[in-house]
Amino acid sequence: MGFLRQIRAAHKAGQLVRVEREAIEFGWMTGYITALGTDYFAFEIVTGSVRLDGVACLRYADVTACGPEPRSGFIERAMKARGLARASQLPVDLASLSRIIESCGNAFPIITLHVPHSDGQGYDCFIGKVIGVNEDSVDFRHITPDGVWEDALLEIPFDEITRVDFGGDYEEALLLAAGRPPAI
Repeated sequence: MGFLRQIRAAHKAGQLVRVEREAIEFGWMTGYITALGTDYFAFEIVTGSVRLDGVACLRYADVTACGPEPRSGFIERAMKARGLARASQLPVDLASLSRIIESCGNAFPIITLHVPHSDGQGYDCFIGKVIGVNEDSVDFRHITPDGVWEDALLEIPFDEITRVDFGGDYEEALLLAAGRPPAI
């Protein structure tokens, strides 16, 4: 947890930051640290086009860099001009990964689960509806990238999940295209 101090300081200050997870994904994410848990923190994402795009729940252990966003003045002025307001409260319980998934699944119609490839080269995003949370996995109804609900449930082990997202534009677009999930 090499960047825990910086993450906590950015949260306390409400500072716009860049977070990198070099071992998992290329580049950085810009946003605000909105809540802290024991092993995870909630990160409100600000896109390159200066829009709020949901929240990512990230593991402290995966963070390889955390520092001030160099363009924060511009970004915050543009957000203010657009009338964008940061989330004041999040409906997520950061106590554990199972609580994150369960609380996000209760608060949002769909969420995203990030699962790294076994070779360490990239990751898969599973977007869909939480059906049930088990002792060591989640039962999940997946939406394909074409906006179609898959027929079968996926069982995704917690130890494979490195990130949980909710409230993003792409998730919303998939749900609009797919509609409510059909009965299993």
